[in-house]
Amino acid sequence: MHDSLAVVHDTIASLTLPGCDRDDMLELMDRMGAELKAKHPNAQTLGTYLNSVARSLRNQPEAREICLRIQDVLERNGLPSTWQSGL
Repeated sequence: MHDSLAVVHDTIASLTLPGCDRDDMLELMDRMGAELKAKHPNAQTLGTYLNSVARSLRNQPEAREICLRIQDVLERNGLPSTWQSGL
């Protein structure tokens, strides 16, 4: 999960997004990093964060690969995937 989060973070930093959106997502990435460093990371919290990032990026064509990577992380960790709801 750490490697995937690093790729997501780098992708977000490179996307052309409004400044506030990028800042919000990078802040969320920082929260995920802190959660992963916890003695007992909360998987549900991480799933919520990952779904939130993917939901924010899903309409960005250049972010399609990262959304699929997030989907893979969710599936491999047995976490629910909700980011595609409402499409």
